[in-house]
Amino acid sequence: MQNPIFSEQDIVSQYTEKQAVEDGILFDVAQIKPEWAIKGLFNYITSNLLSKGYLQSDKSFVPNVIDLLNQANHIVKTKSQNFKAFDHFFSGSIELPSGQKQKIFIQQNVTGKFTIMLPEDY
Repeated sequence: MQNPIFSEQDIVSQYTEKQAVEDGILFDVAQIKPEWAIKGLFNYITSNLLSKGYLQSDKSFVPNVIDLLNQANHIVKTKSQNFKAFDHFFSGSIELPSGQKQKIFIQQNVTGKFTIMLPEDY
């Protein structure tokens, strides 16, 4: 076995997904439905993407977020040949709540699930 280039002692700073959720950079989809913490492909959406018409002051944003998750799921399903050829990165276009088209990136994160983001969030 090869020795890694860096060890735990070499880490100067670490920023976790939990910290990003607390800071409002990421949105944890389990906040909508707690069982999604275990089930499903996605666990985070960037706040920048949610600011494209998904955020509301009340719970009325939930159907739009579910639509976003469904569109992202369709991208992964299509690009992975019906979930048979998985990769760590996918991209595609979705329709925002405004009706405009938007390119998104879907990147596997350290949890093994995926984060949905705008290209500039990558």
